[in-house]
Parts: sequence; C-alpha cells; structure tokens
Amino acid sequence: MMFRKSTIALALGLASLASHAASFNFNVSLDSGPLLGQSFSGEYSYAEAAPSGTGFQSLLLTSFSLNFLGHNYGLADATAAPTADFQNGVFLGLSYQYDTPAAVLTLNSGSEDVSDAYFFYKPALGDASGGSFAISAVPEPSTWALGLAGLAVVGSIARRRRQQA
Repeated sequence: MMFRKSTIALALGLASLASHAASFNFNVSLDSGPLLGQSFSGEYSYAEAAPSGTGFQSLLLTSFSLNFLGHNYGLADATAAPTADFQNGVFLGLSYQYDTPAAVLTLNSGSEDVSDAYFFYKPALGDASGGSFAISAVPEPSTWALGLAGLAVVGSIARRRRQQA
C-alpha cells in the first residue's frame, strides 16, 4: 500500500518537472533618457517546441503584447518577425522591432544570456530611452491542475494516516 502511494507521488512530481510554461511576462525598466525611471510590462508566448540545445536558435513568437506610453504593440505591429532567441539552450531574450517614421522601439536579445538583453525607444522628435527587461514564466493551467492534484494526494494520505492512528 505504501509503495502505491509513493509511486503516485513520484509520478506527479516527475510530471510537474516535465511540464514547462510557453507563456511569459516581461517588465521593462528604463534607466536612461527622458523616460528614466519608468517601467512597462508585456507578455509573449511561443510554440512549446523546446530549443535544440545546440547553436543559435530563434523560435517565432505566437503572441506579443506591450503596453508602452499608451500604445499597445503586438505581433502585427512588428517590422520583422519577433522571436525568442537561444544559444546552446540558454535563453538570450526577445527580438522585437517596431520601426516607423514616428518612432523606433526594439527589444534585443543579450549576447550571453537574458541579463544583458535591452530595450530601446526613440521617438522621431525627441531623445532616446533605454533599459533592461526581466522575464518570468506564466504557469499553464495544466501545471496548476497538476500541483493541486499533488496537494490533494498528499492531503488524502495525511488524513488516512490520522484515521489509522
């Protein structure tokens, strides 16, 4: 009986490790230019195909949204195909470019990892602003469901042990 419970708990634990989020949030913090000190946020996702782990790889974004200075930038606004970039399996950051006569806005991947990725904005009439961006994963509903199922199993085991004692 104890073996079966341990097997179920182990299976749930391994399944939670195997699942990964393909949706992410990011926060831009401007540290130079006239917009110094301001921050903005957005979200993006890409197909769940994992990077190969060797060489440079760009995965096309399936969604992108950035609310910046009252304008919402999306996939359709990009002047080049937006991507999530990886080098030997290490996430470098996002590549997104919006380039019009009115303004230039880019998110650029880092060279070593996401820590040196940066954001750049330059209106046609004004000075440029730039800064860094941080990225965090958004758990998928299946990840939440799996976690809740694991908690239910652990709670059930604890309740049975109390009843037997």
